[in-house]
Amino acid sequence: MIKNHEELYELLLAKRNSGGSVTCSFKDMNQFVSTTTNEIAIERFLKELGLKPKRIKGDWKQIDQSMAKKILEYILSMDMAYDIELETKPLANMLSNYFLNEFLSNAIYYTNGYFDEDDGFFKLRAWRSITDSTFDTGVLVIDKNNIGILWAEDNDW
Repeated sequence: MIKNHEELYELLLAKRNSGGSVTCSFKDMNQFVSTTTNEIAIERFLKELGLKPKRIKGDWKQIDQSMAKKILEYILSMDMAYDIELETKPLANMLSNYFLNEFLSNAIYYTNGYFDEDDGFFKLRAWRSITDSTFDTGVLVIDKNNIGILWAEDNDW
């Protein structure tokens, strides 16, 4: 059982062994009290993390919690560049549940990707990048109290 955000992040760094990177962050929405829209809060949050929100501005894809869970389990199970299983695969369900349970039931979920489920395999098909990596996707969540992101990057070099 994961006890706190730090333990979640340590597990992600230790076990997501693709050679890419992972971003996992939570922030209190009170820090964005001066913003008038979720879009502005999202842009500020991503900039603080060193990501590139202008690349996707206005093109976030809103998803439901069920799709958010599928995406998180995918990025925690597979290397997006080479479709190989990661060390985090056995923990993917627990890690994604911990992340999603940090938000209220009326949270709004976003991603940058479009996914296929052809032949029974869930896979990233297309995306608007917010990093300099070859592949990047994940889930950004916002509710009245918090904003958070769990994002993975992989490269094909």
